[in-house]
Amino acid sequence: MTHTQENTTALAPWLELNLRQFPLEYGDQLSSHLPMAMHALHSLGADETRMAAFFNSYSRRFEGMAAPPPAAPPQDWLSLRGDWSAFGALRSYFELALAAEGRDALLRRVLPDLLPGISAVAFHGAIRLAHALQGGHAGELAAALAYWASRWQQLPVPALSPSGVEPLTLAAWSERLVASASTWRSQAALIFLRMLEASARPVYAELVWAAPAPAPTLLARVAELAKLALDYYLHSANFTVLHMITGLRAVRVLAPWVPADPHFQIEAQTILTAAFIAAYMAAYMAGRVQWRDIPLAAEPAPTWSALADAATLSEDDHAIKLVHACREEWAVYGDSRYLQAAAMGLR
Repeated sequence: MTHTQENTTALAPWLELNLRQFPLEYGDQLSSHLPMAMHALHSLGADETRMAAFFNSYSRRFEGMAAPPPAAPPQDWLSLRGDWSAFGALRSYFELALAAEGRDALLRRVLPDLLPGISAVAFHGAIRLAHALQGGHAGELAAALAYWASRWQQLPVPALSPSGVEPLTLAAWSERLVASASTWRSQAALIFLRMLEASARPVYAELVWAAPAPAPTLLARVAELAKLALDYYLHSANFTVLHMITGLRAVRVLAPWVPADPHFQIEAQTILTAAFIAAYMAAYMAGRVQWRDIPLAAEPAPTWSALADAATLSEDDHAIKLVHACREEWAVYGDSRYLQAAAMGLR
C-alpha cells in the first residue's frame, strides 16, 4: 500500500501515546524505533493485541525517561538546525506550521533545507519522517520533522572535482566503492559517527568526484542506489547496509515533495550519493562487513504474506522495518531479490 491508500485509524492512538510518554532516543543516542516499527507492524497486518504487546515490550527501553517538554517556537527554525537541545521548540514550530500551511506546502518548503542533512542519526531523521508521512498522524509528522532538524548533520560534499576526473559508470563506481571501503576501520560505536569519520578520508572525496553523472531525476538516482544497496545486503547481511535499504526507501517516499527544479534535483543527487558512500564505508569501518562473492545462500523465498506474518511476531524492530521496506521496494521496483533480503533480516 502507498501512504495515500493506507487506513491508519488503528495506528493513531499508539503514535499519540508514544508522543505523550516517551523520548526520541534512549541509551547512548540510540534512535527510538517505536513509532516507525508500530507503523510497519500496522502496515504488515498486525492485529491490536500484537500491536499492544510490541508497544509494551519496546517501551521498557525508556525506563526512567520521559517525553521532552514543549517549548516556545522559534522565529527562524533554520537557526536551530543541528541543535539537539532545541527539539521541543522545533516541534512547536512544525506543529504550528503544519496547521497553518498544510502537509504538502510545509514539506515542499522545508525538505530542501533538511535533505543536506540526510545522514542525521544514520538516516533515521528521514526514515522516521517517511513512516510518519505514511502513518498520517500530524503530531508524529511534526515530531519527525523536529527530530531530523534537531539532529541535522551535513557531510562534506566536495564542490569541484580535480581536472581529469571523469564520472564512472554505475557498475565501475560500485566496484571501486566496495574495494576502497574494505581497508578502513573505526572504533566508533554509532553508525553516524563512523559516517563522519568516513567522510574525512581522501577516498571519500575521490568517490564523490568519480560518481556517475546525474540521473534524469532524484527518483532515478534513488532507484540506482537502491539496487546497489540490495546487492550489498545480499552479499553481507550487514546491519549498516540494512539502514541503506530503509534509508533509500524513505527518500523515495519523500521524493514527491522535493522541488522539481533541475538544479536542486542534481544537488539532491550529489548529497544522497555522498551519504551513500559514507554509509557503506561506515559499514566496513566497523569491521563488520563480511563480503561474499556469491550472495548468501537462502532457502526458497517464502511469500510476502508469510514474511509479513513472521515479521509481525518478531521482537526485532530492525527486522520488522526491513521486511516492511523490502515489501514496499519490491512493489515499486519488481526485484524478487527483496524477498530474499526480507527473509535474511528475519533470521
